[in-house]
Amino acid sequence: MHSASYLIVIDEDRGEFAVEGPMFDDRPWNRAVVRAQNEGRRVRCCNGGSVSRADAIEVWQHTYNHRLVESGAIVWPSRP
Repeated sequence: MHSASYLIVIDEDRGEFAVEGPMFDDRPWNRAVVRAQNEGRRVRCCNGGSVSRADAIEVWQHTYNHRLVESGAIVWPSRP
């Protein structure tokens, strides 16, 4: 069984990031990022590899100079 993970969604144009999760399936978020990229936005995502939301935030803020924004503020997956 897979454990839940946290996904970091990054907006390079605005210097922002959001932590999404916990989740077991990041495919809807990946599709939302690809849609945004196809619209010309410089966004990307990566697996946070963290055990908690707080840990993901701390690691990302320590490593990169981006501002934390609310979950879903950068992209939001569409409903099937």
